[in-house]
Amino acid sequence: MPKDLIPKGYARTRDGQVHYRRLGAGSVTFLLIHWLPLSSRMYAALMPLLAARGFDVLAVDLLGYGRSDPRPTNWSMTAWADNLAEVLTELGCDTVVALGGHSGACVAAELAVRHRQRVTRVILDGCPLPTPELRATFRSMKAAQRPTPQPDRSHESLVFNTVRTTYEHYLPGFTVTAENLERLWPAMIDYLETDFVSSAPISADYDLAATLTQITQPLTLLSAETDTLFPTFGVARQLVPDARARLFTSDHPLHDISRTMEYCEAILD
Repeated sequence: MPKDLIPKGYARTRDGQVHYRRLGAGSVTFLLIHWLPLSSRMYAALMPLLAARGFDVLAVDLLGYGRSDPRPTNWSMTAWADNLAEVLTELGCDTVVALGGHSGACVAAELAVRHRQRVTRVILDGCPLPTPELRATFRSMKAAQRPTPQPDRSHESLVFNTVRTTYEHYLPGFTVTAENLERLWPAMIDYLETDFVSSAPISADYDLAATLTQITQPLTLLSAETDTLFPTFGVARQLVPDARARLFTSDHPLHDISRTMEYCEAILD
């Protein structure tokens, strides 16, 4: 696992300390909002590329993830957006280009609508528009699945299996190999930092479709052919036909460090 040399810090907010990574300098700030249950660590390869282009790059750990404090029990996408607005004020960021992926896209959309003056452009990388059946499944995940000793000792492999399943969700057909095993370790750290608390019920109660139509800033929609949210890509484009759109071939480039430049060029296009 490469050493992460990006400068890090904490922003104090009313609901807890928010951990962030920040690199570069410039008049334009890129705010990167991670997928769940990962953290800002997922943008470690992208940040230097954006910084080299003259941008101020800020990647945050949403409350409850990464090295940020646990989130309050009663929480929502709007609460995350308001919390990020506090972070921007604390760090002296007047305006940002907001990029969010999957659940992070919901937070980016809310930030753009609730704090319009703070967001100049919006990039949504995968739009969660769950079916009624999937919403019901998400709502059933309220209880934190804390591990307990099992006779078959399955608790010993719980974290590894959970992270493997996460990658199988993000990358259909994913299998663990000697080449990709290293990427699971940091994801295991991120998962453990959540303290086994799921945000699925928050996703179940959120209506991104309604928020999409309220975004007034220039909007870009991203997806990949094998991404699990690819089926909603067309739906999102119908909801906001004026949005720019980019579809990546095959797997999502954020999950392949050799394609990070491709991703960088796409969001700067």
